[in-house]
Amino acid sequence: MSFSSKQKESIITAVYKSPCCRRALLSGILFAKATVSEEGIVLILEKPDYADFSAKLIKEFYGVTPEIYRTKKGGEILMQKCSSCLSSFLRGVFLASGRVSNPEKQYSLEFSLGDRSENFMQFLSERGVIARISHKKSGIVLYIKNSSEIEDFYGYAAMNPAMFALIEAKFEGEARKNIMRVTNCMTNNIQKAVDAAAKQNKLIAELERANLLSSLPDELEETARLRLRYPDLSLSQLAAIAVPAISKPGLSHRLKKIMELGTQLLYNKSN
Repeated sequence: MSFSSKQKESIITAVYKSPCCRRALLSGILFAKATVSEEGIVLILEKPDYADFSAKLIKEFYGVTPEIYRTKKGGEILMQKCSSCLSSFLRGVFLASGRVSNPEKQYSLEFSLGDRSENFMQFLSERGVIARISHKKSGIVLYIKNSSEIEDFYGYAAMNPAMFALIEAKFEGEARKNIMRVTNCMTNNIQKAVDAAAKQNKLIAELERANLLSSLPDELEETARLRLRYPDLSLSQLAAIAVPAISKPGLSHRLKKIMELGTQLLYNKSN
């Protein structure tokens, strides 16, 4: 079962104790897909369970059993009766025409409302939820791609499981990005250290071949020979075995001086 279908299943299995909330839920369904006439109410819904659920509500409030099929005729938004009716209405619209993507993959909430899209877009805009309209080959689609706007819709519709899933997915996504940034930073630092050690080893080896190590100050010569003896150790490891003891920053400073003086010594000898 898709993530979107799970949210719709939770809507039709929820308990709506107040008649006004059940009526508001039906209003959302009718707004999205219904044609109301003297002969009855005609609906088209994507699954038999949704149709059965809607039929029970229609039977309760209209006393008729509808035939369900596709229709393009417009619907009507009813006045809300209590604080829960708005959420019930929006749930009805989602049940009849909505589709939401798994937030672990992308943020997308769509409604296939056809000619009703403009009205519903205005209805959402009045409540601070910004949606847009797309004209596709399959028809007119009202969509929301901004995760915060989708959260707002879930909040108004009291679709708490969907809202929590979206928030959790955003947190996990941000955590993954942070881990990746830290990992990349560590990798870059390690690579810089490796490159620096390779340059140091190369220069010190050239100084050794040219019999120039003894031209360095005593403490720099000792450090150079230590680096040459242990080419694969990190600065921390190298500082730990130095005699006499030296800090990592102190060792780093000495190696920089070795690079400067050693480069000058090799240059002077070649000229």
